[in-house]
Order: sequence, then structure tokens, then C-alpha cells
Amino acid sequence: MEAKLTQTATATINWDKSTTAGAKAEVQLIKKDQANGKPLIQYRLKITGAPRNKLYNLIAWPIMMGEPATIMEGLAIAADGTVGCPPNSDRSCAQRFKGAELKLTYTPAIGEIFRHALISEDHQTRIFFSIVPAPMVENDKSCSMEVVRLSPRFELALIRGRGFTPGEQLSFHTQSYQEAHDSQPKVDPNGEFWAVLTPFVKGRTIGTVEVSARGKSCAPALSFQWGSE
Repeated sequence: MEAKLTQTATATINWDKSTTAGAKAEVQLIKKDQANGKPLIQYRLKITGAPRNKLYNLIAWPIMMGEPATIMEGLAIAADGTVGCPPNSDRSCAQRFKGAELKLTYTPAIGEIFRHALISEDHQTRIFFSIVPAPMVENDKSCSMEVVRLSPRFELALIRGRGFTPGEQLSFHTQSYQEAHDSQPKVDPNGEFWAVLTPFVKGRTIGTVEVSARGKSCAPALSFQWGSE
């Protein structure tokens, strides 16, 4: 179980890095709404650096699934970089988007990540991207710390720190009930660090975990509840 959680966390950290060199997906907000008291957020894609003479399949890896899966086939990249389903398509994209632009619509939980990829049918072009529509971020001076939800009840979470001094060693502390953990992650050359969190405590079904990261010039801290969606 522990190995599977580590594998999921590592795959998420490296997700965007699997993109074919030169290609990039920009996720652009179209609208924010409410539906049945929950946020409803819609995006479009703008792709650069990828061939437009190919058809692409859309891959999704929701946090309630163990593996990524193909959810739509036959998408094309238009001259302006937007992604849609050709008007003459007989692929699965025609069921919802025939002759129209693809729109990604989510009702996200706080911190929930949505991982996607566009992969050409010949598998030569891969564009990986992810988005957290309702982020949970705390800032301190030039630094920030974000919690990314990797499972529905926060059984697994990622902490992403940004804006730290490249190469510095941080004092990283987490506490959930009486369980406390300390480590010293090293900041990468981009001023970022990642930490994997499994906040559940034996014998408890719900709780709050407090997280802090202290560097030379800043010390962001945050807390979040686990065990509830």
C-alpha cells in the first residue's frame, strides 16, 4: 500500500515533465459558477509546439482512480492552438463536442488535482498537464506552500513549496493529533520542494494536520482537515 501511494505521488510530481520537448498546454479559465452549492469551473486548452496534422486522445487520471485512462478520442488542435472535435469526426469526441471546442468542466474539492494528457494517435506527441481549480495555498513573504489532494479524503496529499532559496535545507514539520514528523527537504534549483503526506492517524477517522516549512527568509504554514471530502 505504501509503495502504491509513493508511486502515485511521484507520478503526479513528474506528470507535466513527461511532455514532448517543445510542446505545452496552457489551461485557460472560461468561467466560475456554482451548481448545487458546489463550485463549477470550466477551462479551455491552448496548445503550442505540437503538430496540428494529428488526432489526439484525451487521458484523465482522477484522484479516485488508481491509473490514468483514455476518456475521449479524435481531438484536433486548431490553428489558434485551441482543442476541439472535427465536424466530420466519427470518434468518441463527437458524442459531446462534434464540430465544437473542447471544454473541461470540474466540480472540484478543495486542493483536488485533475491530471490530463493529450496523446497523439501515433504516440509520437505527448502533452501532459494538470490543474488544481480550487487551490489551498498559504503565503509568507516571498514563499508559498500548497496542499494538493491526491485521494478523496486526503489519505494521500502532496505539499508543494515555492519561492524558497535554491539549495537551502528546510525545517519541515507536520503534526496530526500526537503524531509529529520532522524532515529537512532540500530546495531544488527552481526554489521549490515537494513533500508526500499520509496524514491519517490510527484509530481516528477525521482530524486536522498542521504543516510548516521554515527556510532562511520565510516560513509558510497551513492546516487542513483529513477524513472528510
